[in-house]
Amino acid sequence: MMVQKQHFKPKSVLIMASGNGSNFEAIVKYFRAKGFQDKVKFELLCDKKGAPVLDRAKTLGIPAFCIEFEKFYDFLAARKGEYDLYVLAGFMRVLPEKILEISSNGVFCANSLANIINIHPSLLPEFKGKNAIARAFEAGAKETGVTVHFVQKEVDLGYIIARQPLKTEGLGLSALENEIHKIEHSIYPETIEKLLFKKNVLVFGGGAREHAIASVISSSPFLKRLYLANPNDGFKNLGETINFSDYLDLLQKSIEKRVDILVVGPENPLCEGIADVFEKGGIKVIGANKDWARLEGSKSFAKKFMQRNDIKTADYKLAFDEKSLECALEYFANSKTLAPPVIKADGLALGKGVFVPNDFSEAKKNAKEFLDGKFGAASEKILLEERLFGKEVSIISLWDGKTLVSFPPASDYKKLLEDDKGPNTGGMGAVAPSEITLKQKNEIEEYLKTLEAALVREKADFCGVIYSGLILTDDGPKVLEYNMRFGDPECQALLELLDVSRGVDLLDIFIKMTEKKLKKSDLKIADKKAYCLVLASDGYPSNPKKGAEIKNLDAAKEYGCKTYFAGVKTSQGSLTVSGGRVLSIVKSGEDTREFVYKTAESIKFDGKIYRKDIGKK
Repeated sequence: MMVQKQHFKPKSVLIMASGNGSNFEAIVKYFRAKGFQDKVKFELLCDKKGAPVLDRAKTLGIPAFCIEFEKFYDFLAARKGEYDLYVLAGFMRVLPEKILEISSNGVFCANSLANIINIHPSLLPEFKGKNAIARAFEAGAKETGVTVHFVQKEVDLGYIIARQPLKTEGLGLSALENEIHKIEHSIYPETIEKLLFKKNVLVFGGGAREHAIASVISSSPFLKRLYLANPNDGFKNLGETINFSDYLDLLQKSIEKRVDILVVGPENPLCEGIADVFEKGGIKVIGANKDWARLEGSKSFAKKFMQRNDIKTADYKLAFDEKSLECALEYFANSKTLAPPVIKADGLALGKGVFVPNDFSEAKKNAKEFLDGKFGAASEKILLEERLFGKEVSIISLWDGKTLVSFPPASDYKKLLEDDKGPNTGGMGAVAPSEITLKQKNEIEEYLKTLEAALVREKADFCGVIYSGLILTDDGPKVLEYNMRFGDPECQALLELLDVSRGVDLLDIFIKMTEKKLKKSDLKIADKKAYCLVLASDGYPSNPKKGAEIKNLDAAKEYGCKTYFAGVKTSQGSLTVSGGRVLSIVKSGEDTREFVYKTAESIKFDGKIYRKDIGKK
């Protein structure tokens, strides 16, 4: 299936500069090197006669206008709506509000009046204003860098779009200036390209995790249009829903709507090969292909991957009938620990295919239930696994085929009831970052290096997410399981920690992943704690009560919390319960836990249940 050719109306960019013009030249040459001469048209506006940038414009054949700054407003007013983007490049003037208003064009400009961007040679908000490089050097800053931001009335305080840090150790002032300029000449054109050619994104999935992903993406300055596949009624307002019959049908409709990137939330579509379908159709995917989705879809496949690559995990035996089950139970009965093994379905069981028995009799009983079809095809083959002891953490990592970048550890509360009692669920809450020791932190970092080396060695040819479920034992971290997508509810808490004040943008990270440039991304995490509490419906996980009206959702705003919806649908104009996990309540910062629970108490629906101990330990 071929992707339809896209016909672009040329983008028009006005660059305002009054100095040397090295950034101006770097921008023009970048777009010409990419063959964008017919896609992007540049003009220069200068307020200083004899400025070197005018000579550069002449050499490059770029139309240039040189007028007094006092006449800029008249010039721009006469051309209102002609430019897709306004770029400051060495233009040391404070723009009056009336110019900011002219440039807005009614487009997304990140809470700023203007569709004007500027580049600054420091990591804002530090060293605002003139001579930033010299002032950072004189102050002995160990790290500085470059910031691209939208322009507003206050100098160098606009919404940050991109940042790139630079370590200053061993650099003199002249060398520091040279390195800063190199970064500017790279990051500025790349950012301009992403702002000019924004992405159409399709988010697949209808849970709270997908609601959180869609919500974060929807505020990105790099987003053109958001599409949704299988959203629930609680967040379908964020974008346009694409209805489909199968993955090929969804691909064809996505091509017609010029979708650039598919982001897959749940595990089943990945294991069924949705990424392969879209990649063959020419659309980039954040999600593992069918081959590598087996790390989640088959626990025995994951075990073999770990064994090949010296990744520590629990000892295990496979069982697929009564005879192999007896052999496996006998093996663990004679093991050093003498502890009954954990029972796991080999395939996908919606996060519920794990049982931790109290004794061997209970282990045998539940193992037979698994093999007899408790989870259908997912438990036709099972693992009996050595029981390990220690703190469990979830590590969400991003992989672009070359580089692995990870979020901090998160703690997931899988059991239905307080004190980790009751049946396993898809997750009743999460806290991030997890409280771990420095030793454990270093051990996790070593594990992640081992995982990255394994993925490189085995040529893992996909772009997506790897979830490492780790247990921190006395012998170091060991892998309990792999998932090939963001965990739910860990995702909701972790995305809350993205430091948007320092230019961290989830869509920008996804774009870099599809270009195999994840190494250049700056996954800055805010220095705070985030909580996610799941409200579920009575009877979950086996037979949840449905149909109740959900009331008082405005309480979340009152307490500064966010709500992400899962098992909900609209009925007679009201949002009602339609599944087990109903919604997630998320907040980060001070007094977080208190306000999350006040929100949980205030939101009402018949049969509401939730754990009272999320974040207590």
